[in-house]
Amino acid sequence: MTVNQMQFRRNLVPLIFAGAAALLITTGCEERIDVRGNAPDPKLVAELKPGVHKRRDVEKRLGAPSTIATFDNEVWFYIHGRVKNVSFFKPELLERRVLTVRFDKKGIVQKIQQIDATKLKEVEFVKRETPTKGKELTFIQQIIGNIGKFGNAASDPDR
Repeated sequence: MTVNQMQFRRNLVPLIFAGAAALLITTGCEERIDVRGNAPDPKLVAELKPGVHKRRDVEKRLGAPSTIATFDNEVWFYIHGRVKNVSFFKPELLERRVLTVRFDKKGIVQKIQQIDATKLKEVEFVKRETPTKGKELTFIQQIIGNIGKFGNAASDPDR
């Protein structure tokens, strides 16, 4: 091997590693669109008629709902969204659609409604903690405090 070939090889190895590192870094920054939820086909939704179809007809055509109302089991929600994710940045909501299907007590469709996502509000969760009686114990205090508290169950007359 000549001196030029050895220098070429010596210079080529760092270039290959730098190229591989650049490739890995740039692919990690690629944006990704995630589709979340159940997006019923509008043609299938149009087939459903209030006063005619029942719960099983809705489930057969649209599938299981994303969620059911917490306090009123007569309302089904089909929630669909598209979210853009770019590496470590906060995900961006591109689209959100909510279809509600309301049933009467007999399980017959009463109302089908598409909710405009712009009317929806973000709910902020309260970050407070509920205080409890007693004192705050560290992990070590809890472990040491429990030593000797538990005896033999056979010798305990209260059990």
